[in-house]
Amino acid sequence: MAYKICPICGARAHANAVLCATCGASLSDVATVAQRERRPSGDVYQAQYGETDLREGVVQRRGASLAFIILVTLLLSACAALVLIPAALVLRSTGPAQPSITPAGSEAPETPLLIISTATAFPTLALSTVTPAPPSATATPTPGPCERVVGPGDTLGVIIYACGHLSMDVLPLVLELNNLSAPEALQVGQTIFVPLPTPTFNPSQPPAASSSNSGVEVAAAPAENATPTPFLPPTPTLMPGLAWYVVQPNDNMISIRFEFRTTAEVLAQINPEVPFSQCDFQFDTGGPRCTVLLQPGQQFRVPAPSPTPTLSPTPSGSETATPTPTATFNAPSPISPNNRALFRADEIITLRWVTTGMLEPGERYRVTLRDLTADLQFEIETDQLFVLVPADWQGADARRHEYQWTVSVVNADRPDELRYTTEPQIFSWEGRGDTP
Repeated sequence: MAYKICPICGARAHANAVLCATCGASLSDVATVAQRERRPSGDVYQAQYGETDLREGVVQRRGASLAFIILVTLLLSACAALVLIPAALVLRSTGPAQPSITPAGSEAPETPLLIISTATAFPTLALSTVTPAPPSATATPTPGPCERVVGPGDTLGVIIYACGHLSMDVLPLVLELNNLSAPEALQVGQTIFVPLPTPTFNPSQPPAASSSNSGVEVAAAPAENATPTPFLPPTPTLMPGLAWYVVQPNDNMISIRFEFRTTAEVLAQINPEVPFSQCDFQFDTGGPRCTVLLQPGQQFRVPAPSPTPTLSPTPSGSETATPTPTATFNAPSPISPNNRALFRADEIITLRWVTTGMLEPGERYRVTLRDLTADLQFEIETDQLFVLVPADWQGADARRHEYQWTVSVVNADRPDELRYTTEPQIFSWEGRGDTP
């Protein structure tokens, strides 16, 4: 059959059509196209077309399928022969001989001689039995050191106390463990490792109460020539002027502050391991948002209370009140730099200390710094707990200068009277090298 194809929309039309029924285009000049008969699809052989309908792919596919079937059959036959033939040979060679019965007067049939070679069995190796060793005991892992990330305002003393230590005896070991030249070398965000205190000491165990103050143990003065060893277990010792207070039920930081007539700032300084959250130290109570979590039975450092005056009889019969020595109330204690610390010429040195109380009106801290190398002495007063060593105090030559510093409490009315002077601490500072 013939048909026309519309040149506009491509639709098929009858061979005698003049217009396209789809788009209306003229088909007068369009030539007709002869339509071929479709041959049946599929791979079925059509006899009326002879061999012209066979496609090469069909022949190849049928040949490949037949070859695959033959190959699989041969492989299965070979596997069966490999399994059955050796089994039959072994049974024939090892089985009992069957006697052949031949009737009398008849000749024995000739049996073809079959020679079968049997495989020689492999000798069994005589190996000595090895008894496995008993499992070794698993070593108990040793707990690692205390890790703390330095935050804004943190000092090495605060971090050591936060890791459970009750003294600064471990400071030299902490400096060596963290490759620090001095406590001032701390940087915000740095991770500090502190050896853990020995687990045999329980900090929460309340100490023996003093006979004069219920729940308070006044610190004893340290023995002379006592050399602190950082490898000894920490003991619940206190700096002079401090006392242990055992937290009672219904106690809080404010009640303890009023009982011992101190401030929240002083309690925070002498208890660095206790968090004082959202406290404003402009107020004696820490402000309305100050939060301090205390547990009954917990040890809490407080300023040592002043002892009650005792009356001593006199031979005359009159009685005069003779007070016992008053405990140190505002005694400073140096914490950094470490004794015998070394600083480079471009480093800034900060002297830090902690106290056991608060300054009275008119009192200040006086820092005395002596350049032992150049035989010079400098003094500076402050009401803070730190002092930045001025650059003018640094040696002008290239030598390494040795400095000795102390902290004292002075009153404005008596500036020459130094009270509670700390033990001298020494550090070395390289000179600027301005002069030869």
